Amino acid sequence: MPHAARPPDDLVDFVTAAKFFKPTGHPVSQSTLRRDALAAGVKIWVQGRRHLVSLSDLLVLHGERQDATEV
Repeated sequence: MPHAARPPDDLVDFVTAAKFFKPTGHPVSQSTLRRDALAAGVKIWVQGRRHLVSLSDLLVLHGERQDATEV
């Protein structure tokens, strides 16, 4: 049986990620972060009731979203 991949060290929930982006001048809602992560196929880790994702992955997705909207 294959071993499960080890979770990355930078896991955050979507609420925390939304708070992280708020002071950047490019705020984004937790629902938008979740929708973008799902659409991009980003791995979402589940710990109890919390859904966690790599902050690095969210930074890349958010940057791509900003680049697309600031043409």
